[in-house]
Order: sequence, then structure tokens, then C-alpha cells
Amino acid sequence: MKNRLWKIVMFGFTLGLWSSMISYSFAEEVSKSPQQERKLPAPKKKGKVSLEEALNLRRSSKEGFSSKELKEREIGQILWAARGVNRPDGKLTSPSATARYSVSVYVATKEGSFLYFPQNHSLLLIDNRDIRRGIGTQEYVKTAPVILIFVADFSKLAESFPMEKKLSFTSAEAGTIGENVYLQCAALKLATCFVASVDKEFVKSTLNFKEGIEPLFIMPIGHPK
Repeated sequence: MKNRLWKIVMFGFTLGLWSSMISYSFAEEVSKSPQQERKLPAPKKKGKVSLEEALNLRRSSKEGFSSKELKEREIGQILWAARGVNRPDGKLTSPSATARYSVSVYVATKEGSFLYFPQNHSLLLIDNRDIRRGIGTQEYVKTAPVILIFVADFSKLAESFPMEKKLSFTSAEAGTIGENVYLQCAALKLATCFVASVDKEFVKSTLNFKEGIEPLFIMPIGHPK
């Protein structure tokens, strides 16, 4: 009986420690600065559009976006699909090589730039300036009310990995996040596109990224024209 109780206690401790480690890893790049945290509406786990319908509707939109703003619940739903928690153990909707979760999702809106924090399903304010027009190099991107930025933290991967392998791992991870965003946007009847043309130096300097933190891709999101 005592042995069984000890195992239960140790399991609970290990699970709590692991969840804390995951939570810390996503906020690590901004943990030294005071942040404002904004809780997002709880995501829906069941929708009216089937997976097959979303796949049929999935497409890249490069025609620009209407001026209609996204609702906070829509932003929250997209972020949960992208990188939200979907299991009691704290693991996420998109996979990660060696479970390092080395890619984080940043959000740029007219209200500023934010880091999505999966464990709390919340946004952490990084900068209160509107930087959307400087992020992408293509004109249609600049019309989006919301731009997601997929950012790699190479320090979360093994030091022994060559940079080529780190780029391969983080790019694959960002790709799975992007496909989740595509499908959720299709289900919400929103337009988006996976974009590699990013002004990386602008993003790094504006958001004050430390060495080893690198923007990879972006996804502008909005209502179609």
C-alpha cells in the first residue's frame, strides 16, 4: 500500500515538473521583461465543419484581405489549433521533434505584438507598436489584420546538432503548425497563406530577440476580399 502511494506521489510530482518545464520553455525568450498577459476565450473542441470539408476548403490566399477585424475568439481558436494544449499532460496540437517545442507563435495586430502562451491559452504583450507593415515583403501581407510569426529558438535543441539539422527540425515543426492554421482558417471561412518572405532583421530588432531566436515563416490572416 505504501509503495503504491509513493508511486502515485512521484508520478504527480513528475507530471507537474514536466508541465512547468513546458510552460517555462515557451516564455523563456521574454521571461526577463515584465509582460501583460491577456487570457483568450476558451477554444471550441468540436465544430460544424468536418476535417474532410476543411481539407477541401484549404487554400492559399494572396489577393489581400478586407478591412474587417478578426474577433478575439477567432484569434484564440486559430492559436489553439496552431499550438494549443490538447492533452492533460500539457502536450500540444502540433508535433515537435524530440518534444523540444522549439517553435513559438507570435501574433502581430494593430494593438501590438504578442507571444502565444499555450499553457494558459493567453497572449503576452511584447511590444505595443503596430509592426505589421514591416514584417512581410509582399504587399498583400501588409493588409492583414493579424499576422502570425513562427519563431525558432535554437537553444532548445541539442547543442551537438549542426545548424542545418536545427533548421530542418524547426522548419518541419513550423510546417505542421502552419497546416493546423490553414485548416482552422478554412473552417472559420478566413483567408491565409504560408509565407517565407519575411524581413527577419526587422522582426528581430523590433521585438528585441536575443541571439539564437530566429523568425522562420509568417501567416497573414483575415477575412477574404
